[in-house]
Formats: sequence, structure tokens, C-alpha cells
Amino acid sequence: MKLFESFHALRCLLLLSSAAITLSNARAEWRMEILPEEWHLAGFENSLDLSGLAAANATQCLVGSDEMFHIQPGVIDRVNHRIESRRPIALPLESDGGKLEVDIEGVAFSTEEQAYFVVGSHGLGKKKADFQPDRHSIYRVPVDPRTGQVRKEGIRRTSLLPWLMKTPLLAPHVKQPLQQNGLNIEGLTWSEGKLFFGLRAPHKEGRGLVIELATGELFGGEPGPLKLHSIPVARDRGIREIAAVRGGFVVLTGNASAEASKKIPQTAAPGPDTRFELLFWNGRDEAAVKIGQLPENGGKGEALLVLDDTGSHLDLLVVFDGLLGGEPMSVRLHR
Repeated sequence: MKLFESFHALRCLLLLSSAAITLSNARAEWRMEILPEEWHLAGFENSLDLSGLAAANATQCLVGSDEMFHIQPGVIDRVNHRIESRRPIALPLESDGGKLEVDIEGVAFSTEEQAYFVVGSHGLGKKKADFQPDRHSIYRVPVDPRTGQVRKEGIRRTSLLPWLMKTPLLAPHVKQPLQQNGLNIEGLTWSEGKLFFGLRAPHKEGRGLVIELATGELFGGEPGPLKLHSIPVARDRGIREIAAVRGGFVVLTGNASAEASKKIPQTAAPGPDTRFELLFWNGRDEAAVKIGQLPENGGKGEALLVLDDTGSHLDLLVVFDGLLGGEPMSVRLHR
């Protein structure tokens, strides 16, 4: 019996060692390279505050700014590494006075529906912690399937707020200041009929939250509890962007809390919001693989655009809030 127990213990140890080696290899598979190409986002309004970006095809994209209630179509020139703006398009609003701002934080494109989705933060104002209805918006923006160009007619608006209030883990954080772990959406992507929302906050003891919701349910279903995913992002960190790629998602992380303000002098932020990291998440497990930390450049990592996705590598543009034209950084992730 003792021999059997010893063998069993040895077998468990070998299995654990094998799992550790596999995990180590999985981590080693990813290598980040900053490419020399200098991309430019040209002609976009509020270009210091660009916050969301997605493409319908190789040449047509849509850009959002968190200080506007407009969306801005763009044309991608891959040869000259340039994205040129087109005329902004106003989004339908709920309010009719005060500051008109959706606080756009994420843009995604659905190949099935041939439509963009644009989401507001669903959070309070960062400086005054005031409730603004239009921040709690999500829009469906159709495109011409032949050209990928935005069709102004048919834009639809709804809100995630009814779903958030019916989700016990999230409801206590709704309408709370971001400095104090109040709910705030910062990332959005689409995959296989579902929208995935990356939450900057709340963060839960070193884990970030991703909301998964079918587009049909959002724009036609009865609000119910949301499906939540929890992934490791390190303590006091939150999800700042999420992008669907082959085999899962690339996640961008940064400070979960906002900096203090006169109205909200206390914050849980551990320090300046200058460190931004990329993770890979397969979309199923409650685990993530760290890819690497982006070089600091004085901006805040805000949006990801997938340019190329192959079996060997993944090319991304990282757009930064606070830098003129988003100062895109070209990044290659080797699988």
C-alpha cells in the first residue's frame, strides 16, 4: 500500500511539474516587439482624447473620442501608415441640455451584422461624480456591406444600465465614483455574436471583469443578469481595452481608479496612471497570460486596433489618450 501511495504521490508531482512547464511555455510563446512604423491619425476632432477604434474592413474604420457625442469615420492607408478622418456623425442623445457628451470608451465591429457598436462609460463624471444619462449609452451603427462606410440612418441607442442593476456583483458599484471603485466601462470588442465589455472598475482583489452579452439580447431582449468573466490583472489594475483575436482576446490594463479631484479628493489609485500592460485571455478560463508592458510615452493606453492576425504574429495599433492624434504605437505580438 505504501508503495502505491508513493507512486501516486510521484505521479501527482510529475503531473504538476508538467502543468507548470506547459504554463511556462505558454507564457514564453508571446513576445512583444515595438515596430518602427510611425502611424498617424490625421484630422480627427478632439484628437487629444481619442478613446475607441475599430475597423469594418481593410480601409474603413470608426473612431470615438470621450469628449464628444459624435463618431468619426476614418480611411486607413496601410501603405503610408495613415488614418484620415471623414466628417463626424452626431449620435442621438437622451439629454437636451448641459454638456453634450457620450464619454465614448469603446468601439467594436460585428462582421455578422455589418454594424459598429459604440459604448459610453456607463460611469459618473470623473471630476464631479455627476450622473449624465448619455454616458450610459450604447449605439448600433450600421454600415454599407459593400463599402464598409457608415450609414447615418438606422443608428439605434440603448443602455446597459438595466442589465447592470440586475447583476448582484455590479449593482453596488453603479453610480459610484471611479475613484472609489465605481463602475466604468473602458473596452469593447465583438466575437461570434457577442459583445465583450472590459471594465476598468470595479476590480476585485487583483481580478478584472469582462461582461459578455449577445447583441440580439441587448437590442431586443428583456434585461437580465449579465454573464461575467473574471481574469487576473494584478491588484489595483483594471481593463482599459479588449480586442478579439485568433484564439481569444488581447487585454490592455492600467490603473483601475481615476486620479483624485476637488470634488473627490480620495482615490484608490496607487500612483500615476503611466503603466500599461498587454495580456492574452482565451475567453474561457479564469486565467490570463502576461505579454508585456508598453513603453511609457506620457499618454494613457486607450484603444487597440488589430491590423494583422496570423498564426505566427499579431499586429496592433495602440492609441493613447492625452497625446495629439493618439500618437499610435505599432506593436507586433509574436505567438
